[in-house]
Formats: sequence, C-alpha cells, structure tokens
Amino acid sequence: MAICLFYLLILLIVSFAQEYPTPGTIAGVDTVETVDVTPTQIIITTTKVGPVEHLHVFIDVVDVENGIHIPPTNLSGLLLLITRGRYTINFLRPSTWYGVAFYSEQKANDEVHTSFEERLVRTLPSPEVPLQTEDKYLQKQPVEITTTRSSGNGKSVENLLITLKWLLPEDYRTNLQAVANMSLNCKDHVRFKTLKLADEESAKAVEVKLENMFEITEKRNISRHIIANILPKSCHRICWTTKLIAPFEHHNFEKQIGKDCKEIAPVTAEATLRDYLSYEISHGDLTIHTNVSGNDDGDDFVTIEAIQLPEGIETKHNQSNKIEKFSAPGTTNDFVVHGLDANKWYAVQYNYTKRSPFLYSESERFIIEPKNGATKGPLKIRFETKDANDSFSNSSSGNSTSQLKPYIVLFTDPAYKEFRIGVDVDPFCDAKGPNASHHFWLTSQNPQKELKDLDLIPAICGAKPEHSLCGNKMDDSSHVVPGVTNMTVCSSPNLCYTGNIEVNGKIYAMRKRCNPKLTRNENQMQCDIFVQQ
Repeated sequence: MAICLFYLLILLIVSFAQEYPTPGTIAGVDTVETVDVTPTQIIITTTKVGPVEHLHVFIDVVDVENGIHIPPTNLSGLLLLITRGRYTINFLRPSTWYGVAFYSEQKANDEVHTSFEERLVRTLPSPEVPLQTEDKYLQKQPVEITTTRSSGNGKSVENLLITLKWLLPEDYRTNLQAVANMSLNCKDHVRFKTLKLADEESAKAVEVKLENMFEITEKRNISRHIIANILPKSCHRICWTTKLIAPFEHHNFEKQIGKDCKEIAPVTAEATLRDYLSYEISHGDLTIHTNVSGNDDGDDFVTIEAIQLPEGIETKHNQSNKIEKFSAPGTTNDFVVHGLDANKWYAVQYNYTKRSPFLYSESERFIIEPKNGATKGPLKIRFETKDANDSFSNSSSGNSTSQLKPYIVLFTDPAYKEFRIGVDVDPFCDAKGPNASHHFWLTSQNPQKELKDLDLIPAICGAKPEHSLCGNKMDDSSHVVPGVTNMTVCSSPNLCYTGNIEVNGKIYAMRKRCNPKLTRNENQMQCDIFVQQ
C-alpha cells in the first residue's frame, strides 16, 4: 500500500512539472524573490522558470560573524520536484548575521541560463530573549549620513563634509562594513564617491570639493573684516545609497539600507584678514611687516618668494632665489627672509592664504632695489635734443641751441632685454586732460619709447633760467624762448614715473620716481632731472 502511494505521488509531481512551457519557449532561470528568517531558519523563495529536469540549484550559506560555511544545498533535476521555489536552511543560530549565495542554472536548446545572487540577512533572536532588547537597535537604520559644511582645522566652509556613522552597536556588526555610494549632481556632469566604514570604526568623513561663487563684503573698523556669501556654482544636489556588506572569501554579501538626496544650500561665513603694511631690507634680510587682529584660526600661512634679477629666471631652481613658507598665527606680524644679496635686485611676492572658514588669498608683488646703486636697474631714462623742425640733431652739430627741442627717451637696460616692462608717466608740468599721462610697455621688440608730448622747456627754464635752452626772462613766471610762444614756467617741474616688470607671467611694481634736479652738461646735453636715482 505504501509503495502504491509513493508512485502515485511521483506521478502527480511529474504531471505538475509538465505544466511548464516546452523547452523551445524557455527564456530565463529561477531567481530569488524573497529571503525570510526565523530564529533558526533562512527561507528562500524563488521564481520557477522552465522545466525542472535541466535545473541545477546551489545554495551556500556563511556564518558571517564566525567565518564558517554551513553545509550547502546542492540539488538538480528531479531532486527539485518537491523543494523547488522554496528552500529552507535549518539549524542556524539566533541573532546571527548570515550570508546567502544562491546559484541557479537552466539548460534549454543548447543554451545555458544562470543567475547568481548574494544576500546578507540576520536571524531573529531566540524566543527566550526579550524581543525589545534587539528591536532597540535593529528596528533603526544601522548607519546614518550627515552633510555639513567643513570648518576649522584648515577646512573650508565652501566644501561639503559628508560623514558616515555607525548607529548599530559594535556587538551587532562583527565582520560587517557600511558602504555609502554618493553622487554629486552638477549642471553638465555627475561626480561619484564611495565611503566605506569598517566594523571597528565608529565614523568616517570625506570632504567633497565644490566650485562656488563668492559675494564678498569688506568692513574696515579696527581690523579688516569680510563677510562671504558662498553659492554653489554648478553642483546643487547630492544623493547617496547605503548598504551593509560582508566580504568573505570570494563572496560579497549585501543588504541594502536606503537612499536619500539633499540640496546644497548657500552658506555665509565671516573672517578677519591680515593686512600687508610695508617691507624693509637691511644687510640682506627682508622683513615683511603685517598687521592682524581679531580671532585667529591658527591655520593661515604666508609664503614669500624672492627672485634675483635678472639671473633668477634663467633656471627653475636657481640657488640665488629664495622661497619660504611661514605659519601665520595671530601673534606674529613680521616675517623675515634671510640671505639676500644686498647688491642685487629682487622680484618679491608676498602671498597670504587663509584656509578657514573659507579659502582666501591675496598677494603683494614688488621690486627690491639695492641701496648703494651698484647694480643697474631695468629701466633707464635719457635726455636728447632735436631740431625744432623735428629733424634729429646731435649736440655737436653746431646748430644754435635756440633751435633745439629737448625730449626724453625711456629704454630698457640691455641686461633686461628679455623682460616686459610697463611704464606709467604722471602728468608733467601742469599738463591736464586725458592725454596728460602716459602708459606703455617696453619689450625686446620695442626696447625704448620717446615721450614726444612732454613740454620740457617750461620745466627746464623754470628751474634754471640761465639754461642754454632758455631765452630772455620777462618776469618770475615767464620767458621768451626762440620758436616758442606764450611759454609759462610750470609750477611742478618734476618728472614722476612708475615701472612694472613682468617676471614669470606676474607683474612686480617698482617704486615711484620723481626727479626734481635740473642741471645741464653742455657737452653731453643731459639733465639730472632724468637721471634714475
């Protein structure tokens, strides 16, 4: 009787299996639908695709906390007639993390369809343990993500600080890792970042750099105080997904936690800045004087670079050049660079950088000149004369001085022929109007510039009436000069100009020069007013 019942059961199962489509219509394989747990069991529910005769299922279960394999489930063909679609793994430990690897394979029409899925699950606590004890932790999210603006310790509020933190107690996360996959959504691209947190770590943070627009307002009372409104330029939204993973041998078991997004809002920050005051050079020591007041974050720094001219630009690591970096706490106002050559010219850049609460940098660039004048500078000035009819005349030509017109030529010293030098000449001798001042560049192609529009006669004759270029004096303020009508002596016969020299693509300012002395050497036709000092 029992044997008859057994064969009847087999016939029913075979008949049920034959309800599947014929092999010619198969497209796919069994896949996992759900994974449920009890205190001692894992129950895997799957789809049913295709006949059972050519189906193979292999289930590997790993005790993640202890790192051991549970005896696997390995079934094929008719052995799956009863269990197919629902697989139960028994005799497991309560309150334990397990990794489940489900592999299925279906053969049809000389084709093989496979599926491989990995899940991370935790069995329920034993009925003898009060459920609320574990619920207290496991009913919450195991991790959390927070987004804040960086600040302090050299961090800038213009960047985003993303923190991944465990909420699950350490006893509940043995051999687990938390993973956050983040995406920064920008106007024309998406940036990705992954953050991992091991079981022995409590939290981990990553700084996401943002491109921003700044609206800065400066207030000057006792100190320099600025307020910055920082707005994201192109990236306005950040999203993330979180999951738990348990790497073991060749497996990587996963449990999805959740996903979220957050808009990146503008932020406002305030800072007190350091003021550049002046510099001085003494016995080869360059001292930069600054002033700072107010709160100090302790992460500011100052960099001073001194390039010797003209030799210092010839090689990248010229030993005659100096570059030093200083931390800049609020108690320090002076910064000293030692070992400069007192007889050399230097292009100096002072750079002040504030890293917190936002990145701010400003520079001062200037030329240091030797006090003794032993080394020639980059910019020279020459006094010339020409015939009043604009034909050039040498001083030895024998022409009457009454027919000569003085003019000035600014030119580059040959040692600086490869440099670009910008020149700004102030209005000369009471000149007014848009063309009263001059601006031009001296280059290797154009190393000199004639200042044609300067009226030198009033300056020369006002300072030295007996000058050979001057005629008869009518009164204290006017002269009669041959070829010149209505000439009035100017009240400020000083030629003032400023040079700016380009070094490695940056502009360095030379000090302003004003030359008040007017004398004349009859043989060389030069005026001291135009001699560089």
